[in-house]
Amino acid sequence: KNAHLAMPGDVVAGGIKVGINSHHIKRKFIRDNHYSGEKEIFNHVQVFVSPSPIYASKYYASLHKLKNGITSCKVMLQVRMDPKTYNIGQETVGAGGKNIDALFKNSELEWYTETRPSCITGILIRCMNSDETYC
Repeated sequence: KNAHLAMPGDVVAGGIKVGINSHHIKRKFIRDNHYSGEKEIFNHVQVFVSPSPIYASKYYASLHKLKNGITSCKVMLQVRMDPKTYNIGQETVGAGGKNIDALFKNSELEWYTETRPSCITGILIRCMNSDETYC
């Protein structure tokens, strides 16, 4: 019915209301944006994406065990966004001074928007066996 990414508060198929995961920020607050150097009102009810698959898979993609009981997978969506529709900000997982991804600064790991991304360009799947070898 709806061809867009869901945000907290949306009702999706089956009448399920999208919530916020237990380990995510659950309120608006004023913060210093380390990327822009400006103060901002951080709104938790948005679509969040990351240019870093390392950051997204480590902190936000859920692990799903397949029916064989041996293999687990994480799934991420690759999206295309209009550059004028999103803001860039720092990680929100408390990494401190530890750099999460060598290709990106921690100050630019979260991209967020109230405008839903218009195009899903790929599905990224990472599968692992129970002995932690990749499939």
